[in-house]
Amino acid sequence: MAYINDRRHSQSIEENHKSIMGKVEIVLNSLPMSGGDGPNSYSKNSHLQRRTTSLVKETIDKLILEKLNAKTLISDSNTFHIADLGCATGPNTFFLVDDIIKSVETSLRKSNSSKPEFLVFFNDLPQNDFNTLFTSLPQDRSYFAVGVPGSFYGRVLPQSSVHMVVTVGATHWLSSVPKEVLDKPSKAWNKGKVHYSNAAEEVVKAYRDQFGRDMEKFLEARAKEIVSGGLLVVGMCGIPKGMPFSNLADSIMYTSMADVLTQMQSQGLISEEQVDTFNIPIYSASPEEVTVLVEKNGCFTVASMELMNPTAWLKRPMNVEDVRHWMVCIKATMGSLFINHFGEHLLDEIFDRLTAKLVGLTEKIESSYREKVMLFFALQRK
Repeated sequence: MAYINDRRHSQSIEENHKSIMGKVEIVLNSLPMSGGDGPNSYSKNSHLQRRTTSLVKETIDKLILEKLNAKTLISDSNTFHIADLGCATGPNTFFLVDDIIKSVETSLRKSNSSKPEFLVFFNDLPQNDFNTLFTSLPQDRSYFAVGVPGSFYGRVLPQSSVHMVVTVGATHWLSSVPKEVLDKPSKAWNKGKVHYSNAAEEVVKAYRDQFGRDMEKFLEARAKEIVSGGLLVVGMCGIPKGMPFSNLADSIMYTSMADVLTQMQSQGLISEEQVDTFNIPIYSASPEEVTVLVEKNGCFTVASMELMNPTAWLKRPMNVEDVRHWMVCIKATMGSLFINHFGEHLLDEIFDRLTAKLVGLTEKIESSYREKVMLFFALQRK
């Protein structure tokens, strides 16, 4: 009898593990931004991300001019290779690439070098809407374009094939939800919450450990792909060392998300299991955390590492329209996650409720920490 009970217990654990891994896979398959070019698409609702990209332009220009020896790097082929990892559907990636190309051309002119050809690798998950990306490519572009499907937490390019890799607004997305937060027997089970904000320390640790594993893989892959002397430039969600995530404006958003879902559960619109197994796989790292991982990798030197203000509107008092614009961008960015988990028929309902709730919390958002919450770092391949 004991053997039968043990076997049933083992089967139950195995079934629970399969259920957890299934939910993790669902998250992996629903990370792409909202496709197309309709009114709710990412391409039409990524203006906040565009402002973030604009803010790092000057820093990237300076890095290219001071750290990147473009003349030496392209001496054999006279072709400069750029990769944008997590490119989504545009148009922000096109602005970013154009800025990089102009800076490289300026650098080469100063060294009396001829203008090279440019090849740009646009990378994102296979489920990304590459059709929209490539149909919206600028007609007057000065580069050749290639689509590269695949997760950037693994290799996506040949060895020593690219001179500059850039990724903005992507590496804070984890490769998956930490499996511990979906496991009921685990101390990290994140019941009733959608994020590690205001969660138990075990939940925070599960997210932190997942980020560490992901970033290790990210750096290992880039170390193989980037030529010696090449640059890796990253912009992602960040946080000052030691600051609780609950101090940030995003914490209010995630807490409000959980409240909205719990309310909808009480009204019978979604199930308790759907609420308890929904988590946003985003982690905000401090400069110190990333520095440790870079040093552990050992293939890069740190050219720049700083926390920056992500958008100009965060510097001034917020109003109701700011909150609404914020939620439009979040819906275009995270909508696929909600559709996959709760169904497309509930997407508008969830975000209408969330927007209304956050509009009522404008003063609380205003008093939250909203300054240096973008981590920008640049690494040079040894």
